Amino acid sequence: MKLNPKIFAAMLVILMASIGSYFFLLQYFSQQETAQMEKRAIFFASTIDDALRRLDHLPFVISQNSAIINALETENNDALNPLLKSFWQSANADHIFLMDINGKTIAASNFESPDSFIGKSYTFRPYFQDAIQGKAGHFFAIGATTGEPGYFISAPVHNSDGHIFGVVVVKTGLDLLNQAWRNSGERILVSNADSVILLASKASEQFHTLEALSAYTQRKMSNVQQFANQPLGLLNWHVEDNGLVSVDDVRYLLAQAKTGKENWTVHLLSNLAGIHQQTASAIAVGLAILFGIIIAITSFRSGRLKRALRQSDADRIDLTKEIEVRKMAETELEVAKDELERASRLAALGQLSASITHELGQPISAMRNYLTAEEIAADAAPNSLNPQLSGLVDRMQNICNQLRFFATPNNEDKSIFDLRQASDAAIDLVKHGLTAENIVLNKHYATDAVNLEGNQQRVEQVLVNLLRNAIDAVSTQKLRRIDIYVNVFQQQAFVRVVDTGSGLGGLKMADIEEPFMTTKSSGQGMGLGLSISAKIARDMKGRIEAEDTETGGAEFTLWLPLLGVRV
Repeated sequence: MKLNPKIFAAMLVILMASIGSYFFLLQYFSQQETAQMEKRAIFFASTIDDALRRLDHLPFVISQNSAIINALETENNDALNPLLKSFWQSANADHIFLMDINGKTIAASNFESPDSFIGKSYTFRPYFQDAIQGKAGHFFAIGATTGEPGYFISAPVHNSDGHIFGVVVVKTGLDLLNQAWRNSGERILVSNADSVILLASKASEQFHTLEALSAYTQRKMSNVQQFANQPLGLLNWHVEDNGLVSVDDVRYLLAQAKTGKENWTVHLLSNLAGIHQQTASAIAVGLAILFGIIIAITSFRSGRLKRALRQSDADRIDLTKEIEVRKMAETELEVAKDELERASRLAALGQLSASITHELGQPISAMRNYLTAEEIAADAAPNSLNPQLSGLVDRMQNICNQLRFFATPNNEDKSIFDLRQASDAAIDLVKHGLTAENIVLNKHYATDAVNLEGNQQRVEQVLVNLLRNAIDAVSTQKLRRIDIYVNVFQQQAFVRVVDTGSGLGGLKMADIEEPFMTTKSSGQGMGLGLSISAKIARDMKGRIEAEDTETGGAEFTLWLPLLGVRV
C-alpha cells in the first residue's frame, strides 16, 4: 500500500521532533536531577558528620570522671568494667575501653564477652598514639579483635599530677547509615582521602578503592591494620567530563559532597535508566497529547465532512427526486400530448363523421327504399333481388353508424346495472356469429353481482366489439374457443375476453386503438371498433388493456369502476 506523501511528511516531522525533544528533555531532566542530587549529597554528608560527632565528647567526659581516675590510680579494674558498661549502655556506643600508658587494655564495656578487649594491646592504632601525645584521636578502621568496622574516638586520661597515664577509647558503628541508604534505594559511596570506600549502600562495593593505591599508602594502612585483611580491590570506576560516572560499564549521574569532619567524599549516583525512562514517559505523554489533538481535529473535520456528505446526499436525493418528477412530468406531458393529438384526430374525425353521415344518410336511405320497393313489387323476399347491392347498402349503413358515434355528443342517461347481465346481452348479439363459426364460448362469472353506474348499451357495444374481434381472430384457427371472465379486483370491475387466435403480433393497446388501425383484410373493417371502445371506456372512467397470452392468443380486458367507488 502506497503511503500518502502528506502523511509520510507529517510522520517524519513528528519523528524528528520527538528525537530532538528526547535529547532536549534528557539534558533538562539530567540537569534537574543533578541539582537535586547535589542537595541530597550535601544532606548525606551532613548526616555522616552528625553520626561522627554524636559521641565526639564522650571520651573526654569519661576521662574526667573521678571514678575512672581513682580506679586507674588504685589499679582497681573490677570497678572499671561495670562503670564502662554503664557508660556504653547510656551512650548507645559500640564499645568503650580503657588502656594504660603502655597500650594494654585494662577495662572494657565488653568484659563479659568472649571477644573482650581486656588484655589486648592497640598501641599501633593512631588514636592511641594521638591520645598519648595529649590530643583527641579520630580514626576509622576495622576492629582488630571484632573484625567490625567503626569510628574510634580517643582522649587521654590525666592523673592528679596532670600526667597522662591512660587512654579512653569509644567506638561507634556506621552500619545504620548503610542500612538506611539501602532501604531508601539511593546509590551512595563514601571514600576517604586515600580513595578507599568506607561506606557503601551496595555492600559488595565497601572496602574497594576508586583509584589504585600507591605502595606507600598500602604500607601505611598495613602498619596500623586499618582494613585488616580486606583486599581493597579496585572498583571499575571511571569519571567522565560531562558529570557522568561509569561503574561496571553502567553510566550514572554523579554528585559529590565533602564531610566537614574527616574530609571524606560522598559520591551520590543516579542511574541514567531512570532519566531515560522519565524522558521517554514525557515524550510518550507529549505524543499522546499531540495524537489526541490530531484525533480530535480529525474527528472534527471528519464530522464536518460527514455532515457535508450527508447534505450532499440529501441534495443529490432531492435532485434525483426532482429529476424523477421532471421525467414523470415529461412523460405525463408526452401522454397528454398524445392524448391531445388523439383527441384532435377524434375531433376532426367527429367533424368529418358528421359531414359524411349527413351527406350519405339520405342517399343510402333512398337506395334502401328503392330496393325494398322493387322487392315488394316483385313479391320477393328481402335482399333476394340483388343481394350484392343490398349487402353494399348494409355495409355503407354500418360505416355511417360507426362514424355517427364520433359525431354524437356523449349525453347518454346513466343507470345502475350488473356487468354480468351486460356481458350476457353482448353474447346474445354475437351468438349467430359464434354458431356460424362453430366457436365454443366459456363464461366465468363472479358469484355476486358486479354493479356499475353508467350507460349499459355503451358497455354492451364495447363487449360486442371485443367479442366480434375474438370471433374474427379464432375463425381461421383449429382450436376455436373464447373465454369471458366477469369479476372484481381491487375495487374495480373487469370483463376479460381471451381467444385462441394468432395474437396481437407484438402490438400494444396504444397502437391498435388508433382510428382506422386494423389487422383485418380489406373490406373486413375500418379499424374504428377498438377506437370507439377505448373512448367509451375512458368516458366511463375506465380503460381497456390488451396483451398476448402464453398460448398465442390475445387477451382484452375492460376495466370499469365499481358502484360507489370514486375515481
